[in-house]
Amino acid sequence: MLLALYAYLAFAALVLLFLVAADINGIARNRDDSWELERGYRPKTLVIVPCRGEEPFLYENLVAAKSQSYRNYDLIAVVDRDDVSFATVRRAKVAWMAPARGYTRCSDKVGRVASAVAAKRRYDAYVILDSDERVGEGWLGRLVAPLADKRVGVSVMFPLFKPIDNGFWSRVKQVWGFVGQSLLESRKTRFAAGGSMAFRKELLDSASFRFFTTSKYSVADDICLNLIAKRKGLEIAYTAHYHPVTYVKESRASLFEWANRQTALSIFGYRRILYYGIAYYSAEILVLATGIVGAVLISPIMLVFLAHLAGSIAKNVSRSGGAGAWIAPVTLLMPFLYLSNLIAASRMRSIRWRGKSYSLR
Repeated sequence: MLLALYAYLAFAALVLLFLVAADINGIARNRDDSWELERGYRPKTLVIVPCRGEEPFLYENLVAAKSQSYRNYDLIAVVDRDDVSFATVRRAKVAWMAPARGYTRCSDKVGRVASAVAAKRRYDAYVILDSDERVGEGWLGRLVAPLADKRVGVSVMFPLFKPIDNGFWSRVKQVWGFVGQSLLESRKTRFAAGGSMAFRKELLDSASFRFFTTSKYSVADDICLNLIAKRKGLEIAYTAHYHPVTYVKESRASLFEWANRQTALSIFGYRRILYYGIAYYSAEILVLATGIVGAVLISPIMLVFLAHLAGSIAKNVSRSGGAGAWIAPVTLLMPFLYLSNLIAASRMRSIRWRGKSYSLR
């Protein structure tokens, strides 16, 4: 019996070392401080905001997108005249265009982005901005700057989810978003993702544009742009210290619907995320259980198994801007939530997004 216990503890120690090694790998961050506007790279840029359906803070978000310190840009919303968001676009005095009707083999969002790119070819760079993101006045300059390096195909930023209430599930979503930041901070796991992405017009040449609008991956703009950049041998740049804000108010049902959909899309585009995620979060659950049970039944020294999760709590406090004590129990809950998302998402063969269904086969 004692031998079996020693064997288990040795295995748990190896799992802990695996997690620590993964943390060390994640320290390699993007040199975003080296992307300076003083380089003089200010391409004429079109910011595209696909709009569809209800968006509580759309007016404020559009006004923020209009108020950039970067001057060499235009902003356009792609919206149907009969959509509920059209009146808000007009009230914000933002230029708009209707989506073209020929893009039937891609998602609604991809079709709207493609409509703007195809109709507005005189720009040197394009930016896709989700309608639920609030950006600061320096956002566009920081996002576009990495494109000065010809080795970069897509430049991305990841939003900070900020609860507008004190609801438990809103806070869970805030912490849930930190896993996206973690993946993007490491060059080993970085991919095009997030609510704001910039790319040079050369990225979508005629062949790539067809792939963007007609491939099986055309359900998601970020998956397509990531695959196009990788096929061209280009890097993904990430600005780690600047985040747009998405204001959230979630229930349990809405949180799981969103999280499972996002996870399903991630698995669809990057299958290795499923296997890496299952291994990683299972390992976190194992060391958590070992630390707690071992501290109670064996010795307080077993709390050393919680060192990795204590580090996760500290990082999440920093990422949230100094959140309260609630962040600790939510962080400890996240491995169970992430694992459940991965399992549920791996079984999904379609998603429903803004009122439409899309196949993931």
